[in-house]
Amino acid sequence: MNARLLPLTVGLAFFMEQLDSTIIAPAIPDIAASLGVDPLSLNLTMTVYLLCSVVFIPTGDWLAARFGTRTVFQAALAVFALSSLMCALATSLPLLVAARALQGASAALMVPVGRTSIVHVTPKPQLVNALAWMITLAMAGPMLGPPLGGLLTTWLSWHWVFLINVPIALLCLLGSLRAFPQIRQAADGRFDPLSWLLLGGALAIAIVVLEGLREGRWSGALWLVPMAALGLAYGWRHRRAQLPMLDFSLLRVPTFAASFWSGSLLRVGYGALPFLLPLMLQLGLGYTPVQSGLVLLAAGLIAMLTKTQTTPMLRRWGFRRVMLANGSLCVAGLLVCALFRESWGLGAIALAVSIAGFFRAVQFNAVAAIAYAELPPARIGAATTLNTMVWQLAIMVGIALSSVVVSLAARGAGRAEAAPVDYGIAFLMLALIGALATPACLRLPPDAGSQLSGHKA
Repeated sequence: MNARLLPLTVGLAFFMEQLDSTIIAPAIPDIAASLGVDPLSLNLTMTVYLLCSVVFIPTGDWLAARFGTRTVFQAALAVFALSSLMCALATSLPLLVAARALQGASAALMVPVGRTSIVHVTPKPQLVNALAWMITLAMAGPMLGPPLGGLLTTWLSWHWVFLINVPIALLCLLGSLRAFPQIRQAADGRFDPLSWLLLGGALAIAIVVLEGLREGRWSGALWLVPMAALGLAYGWRHRRAQLPMLDFSLLRVPTFAASFWSGSLLRVGYGALPFLLPLMLQLGLGYTPVQSGLVLLAAGLIAMLTKTQTTPMLRRWGFRRVMLANGSLCVAGLLVCALFRESWGLGAIALAVSIAGFFRAVQFNAVAAIAYAELPPARIGAATTLNTMVWQLAIMVGIALSSVVVSLAARGAGRAEAAPVDYGIAFLMLALIGALATPACLRLPPDAGSQLSGHKA
């Protein structure tokens, strides 16, 4: 029983984290109305969550080595449940953002520590099955989040998009009491507290600068000086480290570099879509939270079904052709979102978003796979950490930039509230950033990753 209970417990925590990342999107207009703030300012609830989840990822191994995997996992669950309750009780935007920061920090510890525990205690012949149980639960989170958020907001109140985490966290805690191992394995020495503080400080200031631009406070640009100072100090520290916290030397490997740049640039656009599209549908086009949630559900279903189709496509055409052609179609999907107007109708919008979801899923599956095509086993851990952190940062940048562009476009046109054309300009900007991924794919040789795909050039 415990052999299956552990991956189910970690999978449920993974499900909760993934659910929490998307369930808030349809509720944003209602939260903004309740707190008396501009809906676009709610981008902070997502960017700060992502920032803290990124910044705390490197601390997982160090904390687990010192306190044990079970202790860290259970503490992260408790903080996640408490911060979810704080989100529901928040009466102002600063309080909500602070609670979301706690959520992000605890989420960064739950899943990596849980996955490590599964790998350590599960016999190798059973490992694939155990990880499948964990991932299957997690895949349902982002798919169910938007429609569930719309239903809870419409039938109850926006507070329930956070309160739903409390019973899920309690179930995870009960499972961990019975099945979670207490492992203390020496960390690999990559975690450097000073580098961590310098990088976290620079990223936090970047959020302050972008929010100042969104509000039209150009004096916020003064924060660029301390941000640059912290960034330079981190770069100096990074060059002197024997085992840097983030190993950018991996970018010398062509297949990893293609994965890194292509995945990051496209995630700027598609990471912002779950934030930007519900606002466009609800505030710009007049749809309900449930309707906007169903549009994202359709895209999520298509993306989930697509996972089984990526392998045959890679076998037939190879990584280079798929990433080039499909990457262009991903950019086209964002451009189509820029054209949404009242005349389209919800069905046509849902179809367009679902087709874009198909291309996005194919691209991200290919990008994730080719990252490891030429890496020795000893460097896979460092590669996973670097890609995970930078891809999360890309989503954060996409959300923050899109809110800035919408605000500036509306303000420049003299509108008190954003119109569909303002959201369209933001989608156009995201598409242009995604198009920058093409050069990284062009540098791949025709037979890149052939040992993974089975493609013969």
